[in-house]
Amino acid sequence: MSYKKFVYFINFFFLLGATLLAFFLILAGGRNTGVLKNFYWFQAFTSGFNSAPSMTRWYNYNWCGWQSLGQAVNCSSKMAAQPFSPRDNFGSSPLMPATFLNNRNTYYYLSRVGWAMLLIGLLFLLITLVSVIVNMIKYTRATASLTTALSWITLFFMTLSACLYTGCYAKAVKAFHREDRDARLGPKNFGFIWTTVFLLIVNAICSTVMAASYKENGYSYDRSFASTKTTESQTPTPGLTNGGVTEVQQSQPHNNGRFFRKLRAKKRTVINEGDEPDQLQEEHVYTEQNIPVVA
Repeated sequence: MSYKKFVYFINFFFLLGATLLAFFLILAGGRNTGVLKNFYWFQAFTSGFNSAPSMTRWYNYNWCGWQSLGQAVNCSSKMAAQPFSPRDNFGSSPLMPATFLNNRNTYYYLSRVGWAMLLIGLLFLLITLVSVIVNMIKYTRATASLTTALSWITLFFMTLSACLYTGCYAKAVKAFHREDRDARLGPKNFGFIWTTVFLLIVNAICSTVMAASYKENGYSYDRSFASTKTTESQTPTPGLTNGGVTEVQQSQPHNNGRFFRKLRAKKRTVINEGDEPDQLQEEHVYTEQNIPVVA
């Protein structure tokens, strides 16, 4: 397995884990029994808030009273993007922390917008997952760039959702503690959402590195081989001359530094066109002799 495919398999499992966690966050609060009853965003002591239960838990779709026996009772009607706002949930009360009365819109819109960002993040998360699967099948520059862009967009929306939820309920915890009331964040929901953000950060960074290091597949150009081929192509090939006669000239090396020069012979072979291969070819040898003149 190549290095790129190994990295994309790791990215795939990270992205798949983030998708499963995000789906579980959406389902949290869908039922008030079984395992899902333990996945909540916020729990606080609300005794004295008009008709509110002594202990209340806020889920995605409703809020419920919580008994010491571990049961959710007296739940509100379910609705999408149930806002966190004690003033809207139970009505105004003098025992309620002042911040919920004076800054009602802050908690109301932080919780609702956080839910909307979670849904958008899940949508882009599914699209990113599909693009990663395509990259595992056929890795190109276009698909790598698309996956990188989708990874960062998904990370943006999921991080924004986590920040909005954390900001909303962290402020609520401080407000209840100032009134000496018990309150705490839902550990499972916040653990899931921030784990999702971490997995998406790793996925976005790995996708960016892989896209930046992408190289097109191609053939390397060997200049030495090309120059050799060019030299061979420029070497004249013996062929037929005018009249259909092939001339082959052979010369013997000679030295001009001696007093008595060696005999220099030039051999010229004339091949008549149409001779048979087995026939002896006629050769004409012209010999030139250089004889020194003695004065």
